[in-house]
This record gives sequence, C-alpha cells and structure tokens, in this order.
Amino acid sequence: MTEQAPQPKILCVDDEPSILQSLERLLKSSFRVLTATSPAEGLTLLQQHQDCAIVLSDFRMPGGTGVEFLRQVRILYPQTSRAILSGQIDLQQVSDALNASDIHKFFLKPWENNYLLVQMAEALQLHHTLLEKAHFEHLSITDPVTQLTNHRFFQAELRRRLEIARGSGDHVSLVIFDVDHFKTFNDRFGHPEGDRLLFGIATQLAKLVSSEGLVSRYGGEEFTVIFPHLNLADAQLVAEKIRAHFENTPFTGLSSSLTYITLSGGLACFPDHGQKAGDLIESADRAMYQAKRQGRNQISTASAK
Repeated sequence: MTEQAPQPKILCVDDEPSILQSLERLLKSSFRVLTATSPAEGLTLLQQHQDCAIVLSDFRMPGGTGVEFLRQVRILYPQTSRAILSGQIDLQQVSDALNASDIHKFFLKPWENNYLLVQMAEALQLHHTLLEKAHFEHLSITDPVTQLTNHRFFQAELRRRLEIARGSGDHVSLVIFDVDHFKTFNDRFGHPEGDRLLFGIATQLAKLVSSEGLVSRYGGEEFTVIFPHLNLADAQLVAEKIRAHFENTPFTGLSSSLTYITLSGGLACFPDHGQKAGDLIESADRAMYQAKRQGRNQISTASAK
C-alpha cells in the first residue's frame, strides 16, 4: 500500500481568533493548518515547523505589523511563501515589501473562499520553486568532496564580515590550514582515499570550530576558518587547539594505515594584517607557508603591516 504524502503546512497569524477559525475550516482539507495570534507566537511555531510551506499573516497586530513579521520570516526561513491577508493595510509598506520580496502576495478581508484557495495553491507552488532555488544555491556554494562551503562562498563571506567589522570596530581573524604531506599520501594511496581523508578532516574541523567560526575548503588540501569576532590572541588559542587536536588524535575511517595527520596554519587578523579581503588572505597565506618552512605542524602569525 502506497504511503500518503503528508499535507503541506500553512501558518496563519491573526490576532482575531474568529479569523483563524474561519481560515482553518477553509484550508484544512488541503493543508495542515497552524495558527498563532501574534508575530512572536508565529516565530515560535516556525522554529518547531521549519518545513512550513506558507505563512499567511494579518497586517495590523499587537507586537508588530505583518510586514515586519514576514521580513523576519524571509530572513530565517527563505523557502516559505509569504502573504498578507488583512482588512487594513498601508499600501506603501506593502508595496515596498513586495519589491523587497519580504512578501509575495497580499489579499484583502473579507476574502472569497474559492479565490483564496486558488491563491494558496499558487503559493504552495511558489514554495516548491523556492525550495528548488535554495537547493541549487546550496550546491553552488558547497564543495562536493568535503561538503563544506567552497572557495566562492569563502571569498564573499570574508568580504561581508570585513564590511560589518569596519562599521562596528570589531575584529575578524582568518586562519588558512594546510594538510601536511598530503601530496605524498595522495600519490601513495590514490585520489579516492585522499578524498576520504579530506572529508574526515573537514568533518573534524567543523566540529572543533563549532559556532565560533566558518570553515570552508579553500582548494586542494587547504581549508580556511573565518573567526568573525575573535581578536588575534583569542584566534591564536583556537587555532592552536585545532592543531593540537589533529596532532594528538588518531585518525580513523580510512582503509590505509594512516594513524595521525598534522596541519600547518597561517593566521592573520583584521585590522592588524590587512584592510581588504585580498590583503588578509595574502597575509594568512604567507604565514601558512612560513609555518611549512619552519617544520610544519605549527601555527604561524602574519607580520603586522
């Protein structure tokens, strides 16, 4: 017997319970209907139901407008289809929200049932389109070997983080890690085994960095870590902790006889070692090669400019 697909979810947010009851009666044959009486309650529900397909919100509510709420939804859950359903709207706000893609549609109360059902079917199709777009965007910034973000993402993210830091006066630290003797390993055991090694290193790096930084594959056997809020001294401590972990932890999951691998790292910090992304990368890269020349398995810090 074929298992029936679950109903798509729609979240309706309105401060009038009677409106929510009417929407639930109308939509329950096609959707699993979630209801909330405020933007804050709506965001809590979306945390619990991140696969929600459509968010339909009133415009005027205690605790914020529907446009403000749906702008937050767009940032947190961009794959949702977002619409306003209200008897009172600010046309300029709604127009600006449409142009900014904060919302996709708006409808006036009282609604005509058949028309709203057709529009929700279209909104569901838009959700599928947004999911496909998000999937392809994910593929475009993902390295296929390590499943980390790739060089393209790293470059754009470093520029973005530096722009934020320039405005806030914060630090941004960058480490470039290189796997020691990787070419020898690759030549001896072959590219498939080399790819398995890179995947294992990437997985461990991501766990070690956790929420403190952003790990990407820079290319070949090189990895980058952006630390958006760490100064030079704090970044040195984290980079050294990562290096020591690889030196002292047996490496598993390979068919070869490799037991341990080591990393060499180059560290640079904004604004000490460069104002632009290219300058910071160049500083960290030079420091990494310095670590290689000094015997590998160590972290070298860039010289101040």
